[in-house]
Amino acid sequence: MVGTILVSLNPSSPGNNAPIGGLKVVATSGWFAARPSGTENIYKIYAESFKDQTHLDRIVNEAQQIVNNALR
Repeated sequence: MVGTILVSLNPSSPGNNAPIGGLKVVATSGWFAARPSGTENIYKIYAESFKDQTHLDRIVNEAQQIVNNALR
């Protein structure tokens, strides 16, 4: 989420403070959450852009790079 202001890093749900089993990164222009799958040897990325589809694609690509680098 290059070029945006980082608002928060959340390892838990804001509603009930339950752990999400991953990490949610929130910026002024969108967010992504990454967590391992409970049933497969993969990780899942959830994301939202507050702008448009092109921006959402950038968020997902950056999230994949961040997770891949963390798993090395």
